[in-house]
Amino acid sequence: MNTRATTPAPSATGSEGDRDDSARVWEELVTSALLGTDRRPPAVLTGVGGGDCGHDDRVQGPGTQGRGPTGAEMAGALLGSAAVHTVRRRAGLRPGPAAPPLDPAPADPRRPLPAAARRRLDQLLAGRAAPSPAAGRRGAAPDLAELLPQWLTLANERGYKAPPAALPALLDAARARTDLRPQALRLAGPRGLWLAGLNPEWRFALRGTGAAGRLPSPGDAEGVGLLWDEGLFAERVALLAAVRTEDAAAGLALLASTWSAERAEDRLMFLDSLRAGLSDADEEFLEAALADRSRNVRATAAELLSALPASAFAGRMAGRAATCVGLDRTAESPTVSVEAPHECDAAMQGDGLVPTPPAGRGERSWWLGQIVEAAPLSCWPARFGGRTPEEIVALPVADDWQGELHAAWCRAAVRQRDASWSRALLGAPAIPPATGPGTSSLAERAQLLATLPADERARWVAAFVAAHGLSEAFQLLGVCAVPWAEPLGAAVIDALDIARDAGSYPWSFSGVMGLAERCLAPEAARQLDSLTALPDEEEDTAPGAGGYWSEAFQRLVSTLRLRAAMHAELTGTGG
Repeated sequence: MNTRATTPAPSATGSEGDRDDSARVWEELVTSALLGTDRRPPAVLTGVGGGDCGHDDRVQGPGTQGRGPTGAEMAGALLGSAAVHTVRRRAGLRPGPAAPPLDPAPADPRRPLPAAARRRLDQLLAGRAAPSPAAGRRGAAPDLAELLPQWLTLANERGYKAPPAALPALLDAARARTDLRPQALRLAGPRGLWLAGLNPEWRFALRGTGAAGRLPSPGDAEGVGLLWDEGLFAERVALLAAVRTEDAAAGLALLASTWSAERAEDRLMFLDSLRAGLSDADEEFLEAALADRSRNVRATAAELLSALPASAFAGRMAGRAATCVGLDRTAESPTVSVEAPHECDAAMQGDGLVPTPPAGRGERSWWLGQIVEAAPLSCWPARFGGRTPEEIVALPVADDWQGELHAAWCRAAVRQRDASWSRALLGAPAIPPATGPGTSSLAERAQLLATLPADERARWVAAFVAAHGLSEAFQLLGVCAVPWAEPLGAAVIDALDIARDAGSYPWSFSGVMGLAERCLAPEAARQLDSLTALPDEEEDTAPGAGGYWSEAFQRLVSTLRLRAAMHAELTGTGG
């Protein structure tokens, strides 16, 4: 039954005067309580006020004749009178109208989790909120919070739905960690979205990719049109991505229908969604976007056009690049000659080049980099006499332009997803990064690796770890497919063993160890068993390092076995 906590409704017998007097008495009590009875004695306690609560006999009890009430007596009387008046007000309330019943939760046709997997989900969600261990020592127990993303991915791959009782904790986890949201909301499904609509703290689930379950089917033209015209921005982004994935041409047509009326920041986000399914059919739209009034929109359109080697834009950039970079045959040996632009003219700016460099960059090198990274990589073999990417990258570059030129080629290889150029710029993994053919930046190397097939990527990083150890491998390991293929997993374990024998502390490799817990194949636990024992400490080792390493390897083995159990439970073969 709902009740109103406002001025009471009239009772069956109360008069209008009674109600006004009651309200006045309550206001007097509240005012005295706020200001203090010594500064504002309430009239209702001194006989001045009217009404049935206008006089409190306790103030005039035995021993008080001939003197006024003390402050303590007045305060006590105030509280007593307020209590009586509160009961009186509540007793006079009338029932409010009943709230309309909730719409029932939608059905979720997906299959329920196996019993063991349900228990595991409860354990992982409870572990998410567990207090963090003391700094510097994590103990031997697995970190359940770091296993939750992997569990969610496995459960979603197998088409399970979340148990209804777990939905509140699942939504809380997704609210606290944005990296969990896509997988957590997918598992929560339509019932999770229904529940999120009842709690303001979970409203994030109704926006963006979290609302994917509420989007109309891409084939529902009326529903798509209605949401595109009236939906929230995040819903429109999710809708465009869904339509674009299903039908690239339909997604482009949807975007074009309202493009001129969109805000600049919205146009930028919408334009970025064209990366999915990008093709030559998008060229006309992107060419028009090069004239957009927003610089960021122009730059994004230019980036997308440069990923279309057959586009007119790519042809224009190839022509500019050819005037800047070529082969100097007059030198003693073939050498790359570079003549950077002397100005950024209107035509260049019309093609998305930014004329003003960031702080610390020269104008000419800034313009050159933008031109080379936007030119199609397919234009260079002919420019360099039919040489392969490996041969081109190996050529010396005149006048100290090598760093700028190779960095631009790296960006072009990543943008155009060109594996052959990525291989050439990466070079052999055994070569020290500082002397490699393309770039010494590990971040750029990681981006280049991401363009290679997964198995080739794992082999390259495994060879890099074997040659250089783990200190420089963290970013490279992060782009390898999970679970790590056997050559990579074995290389990481061997490198950890070498680091332990060298006497260093394990927290120097905490980032790699955390990756290993999430990315090593569970079968690697057998290989790690021998490393969990406490080693004998040598004189030249750091004090106590052996114990820390033993603990770290115990945690790694426990985590791998827990991941194996999670997989078995979700495939129905667990207990």
